[in-house]
Amino acid sequence: MIPRIGSSLYTAKHPGRCPNCGGTNLARKGSRKKKFETVQRWQCVSCGRGFTPAPPELRAKTYPLRVILEGVTLYNLGHTLAEASAKLKTKTGYRVPSSTLSRWITEHRDLTIYGRLRDEGKALYRPALVMRTTKLYHRQVYEYAYHQPKLAFLRQSSEHNRFADLADFLEAVPSRCPYDLFLASVRASESAPAFLDRSRLTARQKENYATRLATLVIPSVGDNYRRHETLQRFMLANDSVTLAIEVPIWLTPADIRVLEREHGIALRSQGQSGGKTITGHIDFLQVRNGAMHILDYKPDARTNKPFAQLTIYALALTRLVPGLRLFDIKCAWFNEEQYCEFYSRTVLGHKQSP
Repeated sequence: MIPRIGSSLYTAKHPGRCPNCGGTNLARKGSRKKKFETVQRWQCVSCGRGFTPAPPELRAKTYPLRVILEGVTLYNLGHTLAEASAKLKTKTGYRVPSSTLSRWITEHRDLTIYGRLRDEGKALYRPALVMRTTKLYHRQVYEYAYHQPKLAFLRQSSEHNRFADLADFLEAVPSRCPYDLFLASVRASESAPAFLDRSRLTARQKENYATRLATLVIPSVGDNYRRHETLQRFMLANDSVTLAIEVPIWLTPADIRVLEREHGIALRSQGQSGGKTITGHIDFLQVRNGAMHILDYKPDARTNKPFAQLTIYALALTRLVPGLRLFDIKCAWFNEEQYCEFYSRTVLGHKQSP
């Protein structure tokens, strides 16, 4: 549920970098009152430029960014303009005319590409059933969710129907996931990268919709704790390729032994007990351009390079989804500034012969 706009939760989000020079030495410089909110102003110590932390195309908007994005999301879930406007009134306390909501949808159509599939999805599922969410109590609470119309489109696609077993897996997660394994396991994000070939740890930087969506969505989140989930829910509802978020993966000792034999790697670190399970949660799972894509949002993407974490996710999926090959999977991490992609199969190191 969207917090009341105008609270410190919304206005306190640190912008990270100056939009003019890229400097990181920023200071609060008063505030600016708009019709429906008070916006924090910032000043760059390096270049002296003042600014408000929002994408340029949104700085002159009457309504808060959070309301705009929620309105677009409600429409793409299948609600009519009138229904979406009524729900916005309930959630935010502000009355948004249908004509204004229609204008927002048109302005953001190039990023919210699911809008092209909305009518087909609406014919399959009513809005309340488009996204199915399950709370997973794995040490902490994860909100696993998948998009039902996109799974249906996946099965119908001549290019991607070979990933139909992935759709079956995603639907079965709530009943199939072994909750007890997540309570005493090694986290994929904490695993030692000894199984990687360090000479091959290179990633290709490229343009991607994920960075553009992050640039649009993250400024609307004042609470750093909520930026992951807000971006995840927005991409799941509004892009055309994100099938699921917070997807749990697990590798039992038996799975680990099979993968070590198959790929000639030592997946467990030196001296690690053979009885340990490896678990984790994939931020975003996508299918596009003939491949499966594992994405991880990293605010510190310049310094945090999760080769081992994402490769373990890819290896686990080959055990959890019948017929899935490492060759079918690409991995990437991203933030608002960069998107770094690599093939997990190319970074595996091989065990040294005794």
